[in-house]
Amino acid sequence: MSRLYICAENKNGRTVITDSFFSSPIKIAKPFYYPRYTEIMMMTASAGMLDGDIYEIEIVVKENASLKFTGQSFTKIFKSGEKGGAVQRVKITVENGGRFLYLPQPVIPFAESIFDGRTEIFLGNEASFLMQDIFSCGRTAMNEQFAFTSYRSRTAVHIDGTLAFLDNVKLLPNEADLSGIGFFEGHTHSGMMYSFNSDTPDSLCGTNAHKGKVIRMLSDSAQEILNSFSNEK
Repeated sequence: MSRLYICAENKNGRTVITDSFFSSPIKIAKPFYYPRYTEIMMMTASAGMLDGDIYEIEIVVKENASLKFTGQSFTKIFKSGEKGGAVQRVKITVENGGRFLYLPQPVIPFAESIFDGRTEIFLGNEASFLMQDIFSCGRTAMNEQFAFTSYRSRTAVHIDGTLAFLDNVKLLPNEADLSGIGFFEGHTHSGMMYSFNSDTPDSLCGTNAHKGKVIRMLSDSAQEILNSFSNEK
């Protein structure tokens, strides 16, 4: 099991990391300080998530702190065997007045891979939160479209202790034609953007949620989704 813990606080108008912990293969780069926020980049010593890997990530953004969290590269999920695949658990807490941009890189499940991801987000009533979640159907250049065994991603957003939005995705290529109607409809990538108490323009259609909006997008390129979401931040 690999763990990452980060706590960000506002100290005299500047967001600083007051507590952090990580274990191999996860590590973080030295913080980047900007006028409006502090940025943390997560890195891994591994080329991707291996069969049996378990990542536990917890991020706490205190009152009036502003943090941006990014990844070094795309998250690759390797072929699974006897250990049940790769698991990732993320817990995010943003207190009132806090602002958090959670921008991990897209996920690429390789052929015969299994992935189970759970993200729980707890926001104060006046907390600001924006998250992107981008998925590729596989290594398209190697003709691995929807060649993975199982992919699950569950994201729950709570505001003041009340569930505000829940998205539960479970993809099983052996049980359904994921490239067809009602699924990816001929596209290779999907993206979700979650925005709560953020100034998100109305240029992209989305689902209205309590104090926020959720946008889902299909494309044939992760970069196209990243560019579209960047225009919304």
